[in-house]
Amino acid sequence: MNHKVLMFSGYARFGNSFICSRTFCTQATHLSQDWHAKLIAMAALSAIFLTACSESKTADPPPRPVRVVEAQYRQTATTARYSGEIRARHESPLAFQVGGKLVKRLVDVGATVERGQLLATLDQADVRLDEAGAEAQLAAAQAELDQARKDLGHLANLQEKDLASPAALERRRDQVRSAEARVAALHASLGSYARKSAYAELRADRAGVITAVDAEPGQIIAAGQAIVRLAQTDEKEVVISVPENRLQDLRTATSIKVNLWAQPEHFYQGRLREVSPGVDEVLRTYTAKVSLADADASVSLGMTATVHVQKDEARPAVSLPLTALTQDNEKTAVWVFDPVTKTVNPRAVTVAGYDNENAKLNEGVNEGETIVTAGVHKLVAGQKVRLLGVSP
Repeated sequence: MNHKVLMFSGYARFGNSFICSRTFCTQATHLSQDWHAKLIAMAALSAIFLTACSESKTADPPPRPVRVVEAQYRQTATTARYSGEIRARHESPLAFQVGGKLVKRLVDVGATVERGQLLATLDQADVRLDEAGAEAQLAAAQAELDQARKDLGHLANLQEKDLASPAALERRRDQVRSAEARVAALHASLGSYARKSAYAELRADRAGVITAVDAEPGQIIAAGQAIVRLAQTDEKEVVISVPENRLQDLRTATSIKVNLWAQPEHFYQGRLREVSPGVDEVLRTYTAKVSLADADASVSLGMTATVHVQKDEARPAVSLPLTALTQDNEKTAVWVFDPVTKTVNPRAVTVAGYDNENAKLNEGVNEGETIVTAGVHKLVAGQKVRLLGVSP
């Protein structure tokens, strides 16, 4: 059997078949049957390299699906949240004006009291003894004054009869004036002891709620030592701690609102009343007090509240999901979709701030541009994409 083998462009033709081979072939004629078998074996081995030798074309990958949003500039605001405690604006310690042994304490923490209500009493035994002594001294002084006045009247009668000298009469008048002064002093002293008896009873000077108790019955109390703390319930406020880099935002806040942990859906209008001039030595924060203008009966002292401090930004910004941000040449960037070429390209942006879910951009994107929000880490510049929900 005569066969013809030709080699061209890396292909060998044997009969009506083409065999891929990089072996240099020449024209062959009148092949023997052994050579015929060898060529068939060579064709089988060369089939392994068929893919490498073929000049098949690679198909273009399909456009990658992405999610997008439209960039829209809006006036935005930043909101800072602080946890605090509901307290009374006016809260004062109440104490006895005199010292002694505490006999009774008639209120406990949380008790609601009225103006003039008795809160505690001291042992009045010593005060009463002192008052009794003052009364006795006053009675003696009054008796001496009466006697001095009688002596003055008798001496005046003698002087009219020239039986007493004017000098003696004047000395007797001085004695009467001295006795009158002593009686007046003892009257004042007795009044002081009487007031001390009243001081042995501690009464509420205004209506309110007892927030603390600092003494127990049987305790020896010094004058001015706090017994209980009384808070007025007509004005309430929230006490919070603010870091120093947030003080200016708090002072220039557009809106301050407060909600209770017990009622998170209801908000109260707040107003910054006071910022402490000193910093906490441990936390390095400033104490601020926010008044509640419309607090109702559901706002109780000691409740935990959240203060929402909102401040409008100076410039409008575009709000994008955090998933839209990526890095390009060590700069924050987003992928911008070109509706004409159906491709995406990265663009550096300026981030004005963050919240829990979004980033606020004030530079880098234009109004109405389409920004990719998902799959940004698998994109390359100039890549064709398909918008989800839009036909390819």
